[in-house]
Amino acid sequence: MSVRYAQFCPVAKASEVFAARWTPLILREMMSGMHSFNDIHRGVPLISRAVLVARLRELEKKGIVERRSRAEGNGHEYWLTPPGEDFGAVMDALGQWGLRHTCDRIEPSDLDPALLLWGLRKRVDLNALPERRIVLRFEFSGVPASRTKFRIMWLVVEPNGVDVCVKDPGFAVDLILRGDIRDWVAVFLGRRRWRAVAGNAVKIEGDRKTAKMLETWLRLDAASSPDDAGSHAPPGRFARSR
Repeated sequence: MSVRYAQFCPVAKASEVFAARWTPLILREMMSGMHSFNDIHRGVPLISRAVLVARLRELEKKGIVERRSRAEGNGHEYWLTPPGEDFGAVMDALGQWGLRHTCDRIEPSDLDPALLLWGLRKRVDLNALPERRIVLRFEFSGVPASRTKFRIMWLVVEPNGVDVCVKDPGFAVDLILRGDIRDWVAVFLGRRRWRAVAGNAVKIEGDRKTAKMLETWLRLDAASSPDDAGSHAPPGRFARSR
């Protein structure tokens, strides 16, 4: 629902657009290269599809988002307008504030493996990958009871894109990574160094040469950016998902 503060103050007027529930997370996904309805929804899974439709319509009406026909001619995508892109500085500042002041507020129920994999998917450096498929199997411990169906997930990494899979994709696995979801989140947010947990808190099974490249491919020692899922994909080369 639209909110009005009935003030001419620029902060109030901007908040009427930006501060509605779910809107910052929707913009986060779009700023990280998500343009299809399904991809935006995967990054904000707790929002109902009906509410997401309503939010996107509101943003379109306010000139923040525009719908574009897909190049293939089937359906449409959502893109930020110039005013929508101008929220980028706001998102950066909000994310940096969150990294500095809210990491101690992360509750066990916040530790979502699916959100983590979605963030890693967007962080993959496609330009650094070998010319072959890499399949990573993640086995998480310490997962909240409400997220146990995501305890085991796969990341299928290829030079032309990345798939996040909840079910076994059927390919040979290159690496199995086992560790507590809290340690993974700490690495993702830049609170712990990957080299400190690799082989210790996070057990790695598979080819050693492939394991050594993991840090580069997934940019594991890069601090989280505001649109990580709470991560930047290389410009123009965003990943896909299943």
